[in-house]
Amino acid sequence: MKLFCIHCAGGSSKVFQSLSQQLKDQLEVIPVDLPGRGKRFSREYIYYFEDACKDLVTIIKKGLNNNQEEFALFGHSMGSLLSFEIAHLFQNEKFALNHVFLTGTKLPYQFENNSLIDVSKNDDEVMDRIKKLGGTPPDLLEHPYFLKLYLPTFKADFHLIGSYKYQKKEGKLNIPITVINGKDDPLSNSEFDRWSQLTKQKVEILMVDGGHFFLNEQIEFVSKSIRLKLIKDLIINQ
Repeated sequence: MKLFCIHCAGGSSKVFQSLSQQLKDQLEVIPVDLPGRGKRFSREYIYYFEDACKDLVTIIKKGLNNNQEEFALFGHSMGSLLSFEIAHLFQNEKFALNHVFLTGTKLPYQFENNSLIDVSKNDDEVMDRIKKLGGTPPDLLEHPYFLKLYLPTFKADFHLIGSYKYQKKEGKLNIPITVINGKDDPLSNSEFDRWSQLTKQKVEILMVDGGHFFLNEQIEFVSKSIRLKLIKDLIINQ
């Protein structure tokens, strides 16, 4: 089975290298880059959420043999929001998406914050947001290389998130969701019961030690959770 992974704001497909290594014998892990980073470095950034969804759907479709090939989505932070929204698009088109993994996340409608568009235009405010989230060494944040290469990426992604407007769907997802959050993540919350309102299938909430960028610290736990869930789904669907 293929697992398509969507990165966080300011990130790239590189953040999933450890996950790919952990799961290589069981799954085909396919990290996806938004334009302006990784394999798509030369492409223009995307600044609007709907455009990013269309871009990701196009790329993922190219990675599938047909709409009957089973696959799963994995997204971290901004990538979790994108994964949730494109899951609806794939469901509407009758693709065989069978699980959605969301990490470092909150409920989709809690991402709605158009003030991020103004933040994205101010270098100091963007840097302040990056520092509060943690995960980036202070020395790196002050390095000219970081400012030149990564700051524009964060600014584009903050604008992208700021352009997001939650729209209540006509129908719920009919896909299981697994949410994994760090116990010390400033973005996560305890409103776990509301996730069940977003899908007809089972929702599982898992909490691990760590902050917003817990993935590498908890890579064995995360990879084991993915492996067990997807194997269970395959058995159920046979």
